[in-house]
Amino acid sequence: MPAQTAAAYQARTLDTPELAAFLAAVTGRAPAEWPLHTWDLRTLTLAALYFHPDLDVVRAHADVAAAAIATAGARPNPTLSIAPQLVANPQSGVSPWLTTVNLDWPIETAGKRARRIEHADAGAAAARAAVVVEAWRVRRQLATAVVTLAAAARQRDALAAEVALDQRLVALLERRLRAGAAAATDVAPLRLALLQATSERAAAEAQLGQALAQVATALGVPAKAVAAVRLPEGFDAPDAEALLGVALADARRRALLERADIRQALAEYAAAEATLRLELARQYPDVRLGPSYEFDQGLNKWGFVLALDLPIMNRNEGPIAEAVATRAEAAAKVVATQAHVIAEVEDAAARRDGARVRRDTMRAVATDRDANVARVAAALRAGAADRVAELGAEVESRQAVRRAADAEGALAQALVDLEAAMEGPLPQAALDRPSIATATGAAAAAAAGSAP
Repeated sequence: MPAQTAAAYQARTLDTPELAAFLAAVTGRAPAEWPLHTWDLRTLTLAALYFHPDLDVVRAHADVAAAAIATAGARPNPTLSIAPQLVANPQSGVSPWLTTVNLDWPIETAGKRARRIEHADAGAAAARAAVVVEAWRVRRQLATAVVTLAAAARQRDALAAEVALDQRLVALLERRLRAGAAAATDVAPLRLALLQATSERAAAEAQLGQALAQVATALGVPAKAVAAVRLPEGFDAPDAEALLGVALADARRRALLERADIRQALAEYAAAEATLRLELARQYPDVRLGPSYEFDQGLNKWGFVLALDLPIMNRNEGPIAEAVATRAEAAAKVVATQAHVIAEVEDAAARRDGARVRRDTMRAVATDRDANVARVAAALRAGAADRVAELGAEVESRQAVRRAADAEGALAQALVDLEAAMEGPLPQAALDRPSIATATGAAAAAAAGSAP
């Protein structure tokens, strides 16, 4: 079984007809082309909601919680007992048999069944909210991996250009050193800069491969499944613009109204409240009613039984106290969750604003360094500068571009965190999709059943 599961995971791809049908069902329209060669973040998110195994786990738990509603609403069955007896020494002419038939019909009092159903309903609501919580965790993981991949690609390209310029500059200075027109102290810092840039380019290459693997992990597919497709270069533009423009007060209000973990905490509080009501109802004993019949050596005897527990030794004080404490714990969790959400939104908004200022600053610096390259080139043509100055200006420009790219990546990550802090609606059809593992198991069982 583990080998089969591993093989099934390794066989997952982004071009399966089932995924295309899923995307069409969720979005309401079939993909313009299939398989897709270029993916945006929204479509990748739907693929992650389709494939990711962690979502199958929480969906299965939600199914269990939903099934518990039927269990909570079940009424207790009556009991029928028959107890025949044989008299060893009956009187002459009297039947030796005695038979007792009792019907015990339990009747729940004080609305216990309704309280159980309330608890199960709240538990199912909490489980459904947990699916959304997990879906947003997957979305955040995926968006972070995509942003990291795009940032690593920009860093690699910028560092490749910088390394090429550093190599040309070092080669030029070494020729001058050999000709006696430059000192060794002039070349050493440039060699160190080349070494540093080369090392950073190698690190960016490594980060690029790691980020690609993280994208695959966030999607729930093997790395080879994403190697042949074109992934988005960061956030989708409309989403990024919307997140850049959202005010802190609006972000906070949206998070408090729409965050699934808050809804989950409220549902758990409702479940704790229902449990307390159930324990309070259990102070009152249930009633057991039933007619009885006895055949006593030829005599027919009819009776009626009324039975109930006498609340003399305890009145369910212990479970009630536990339920009160559990409700207080659930209430504290609601307050703590809300405080966490507010802090997360404010932190993400502050990092977004700071990253935006840094990005704008580095863009201005990059623009200035580009202009400086043009100025030095003009001076070179006029004989007022040399080739070393021109290459140095180009290196500065590439360094500024690299730092601007780094600032872009930091801003994109801040937007990812702000979106995750705010959350928002996700396609319900994507959240309720049956588990791939369940579907695979059902198909395997069907195939086994149809085998000769």
